[in-house]
Amino acid sequence: MRKILLWVGIAVTMIALVGVVAPAAQAGTKTVIKIGTVVAPDHPENVGARKIKELIEKKAGDRVDVQVFTDGQIGDQRTMVENMRNGVQEITWVTVGFFGSYEPILNVIESGYLFRDSQHSYKVFDGPMGNEVRVLVEKHGVKLLGFYEAGMRHITNSVRPIKNPEDLKGLKIRTPQAKYHLNTLKYMGANPVAMSFGELYTAMQQKVVDGQENPFSNIYNAKFYEVNKYISLTGHLHLTHMVMYSAKLWDRLPADLQQIVRESVIESQEAQRKAVRDDDVRLLKEITAKGMLANDADREAFKKTVMPLREEAVKEFGPKAKEWIDRIEATK
Repeated sequence: MRKILLWVGIAVTMIALVGVVAPAAQAGTKTVIKIGTVVAPDHPENVGARKIKELIEKKAGDRVDVQVFTDGQIGDQRTMVENMRNGVQEITWVTVGFFGSYEPILNVIESGYLFRDSQHSYKVFDGPMGNEVRVLVEKHGVKLLGFYEAGMRHITNSVRPIKNPEDLKGLKIRTPQAKYHLNTLKYMGANPVAMSFGELYTAMQQKVVDGQENPFSNIYNAKFYEVNKYISLTGHLHLTHMVMYSAKLWDRLPADLQQIVRESVIESQEAQRKAVRDDDVRLLKEITAKGMLANDADREAFKKTVMPLREEAVKEFGPKAKEWIDRIEATK
């Protein structure tokens, strides 16, 4: 009788455990994918984020919940990259040069006046060079799934119009934390200051820095027209974002979900890139309507100032840097 009662007790306990575990397992079947950005909800980057969400959820149905966090809600760019590498966030993107802190030769791609325009960058990164970049990046705990446009960058400041290299002398201009990006501004004549995007508005408001450089979309959406008077159309850098997924979390996805995510990122590229192109057409008018004074800059003069940076790249990284620079410039 005691044995019977013992087995009945065990059976009841197992049934009770199943009752607790089953709902948890059922709830856990939905895969959560977190996308983090540092920019405003209507920024072109978040056009891409929402397109990824739409496409994944359409293809995967109830199996996936894609959550988009804007405005640095879950960290600045460095924090989110480290979160991906540590397996606690699925998706974010940073520029190719930003990842130069992990793979130094990637800094070369953010040498000034290397890319002519948007179409030039698409041809470079959608081709063989994109795959070469992918191989390097994926050594560092991420899967590189696609490329977004970060856009052509121009200088704003609160001191004076920037028309030639002499006008930049002595001005403290914020740049991202990417070596060749920072050195581009140095050769152009500025005193560059590396700083996170989230700190920038307050830094300009408090005159910690005189200005910054960004695409029109960042300048407008971050309301830099409130703290800077001048926008100078230097067009010194055209940057590309790498859309990345945590390698640790990628390996936990079923193969079919991996395929869905990969396809969705690639399909989202055109919507994101078009949003940048559309912004470039309209936002300068919006920015000047807010009171900023716009001026053209002597791009040829500025390009001459940054050519020594390419020589530095070849000295630092050897023939591979020269090959990359030559291939990029030769891409039509």
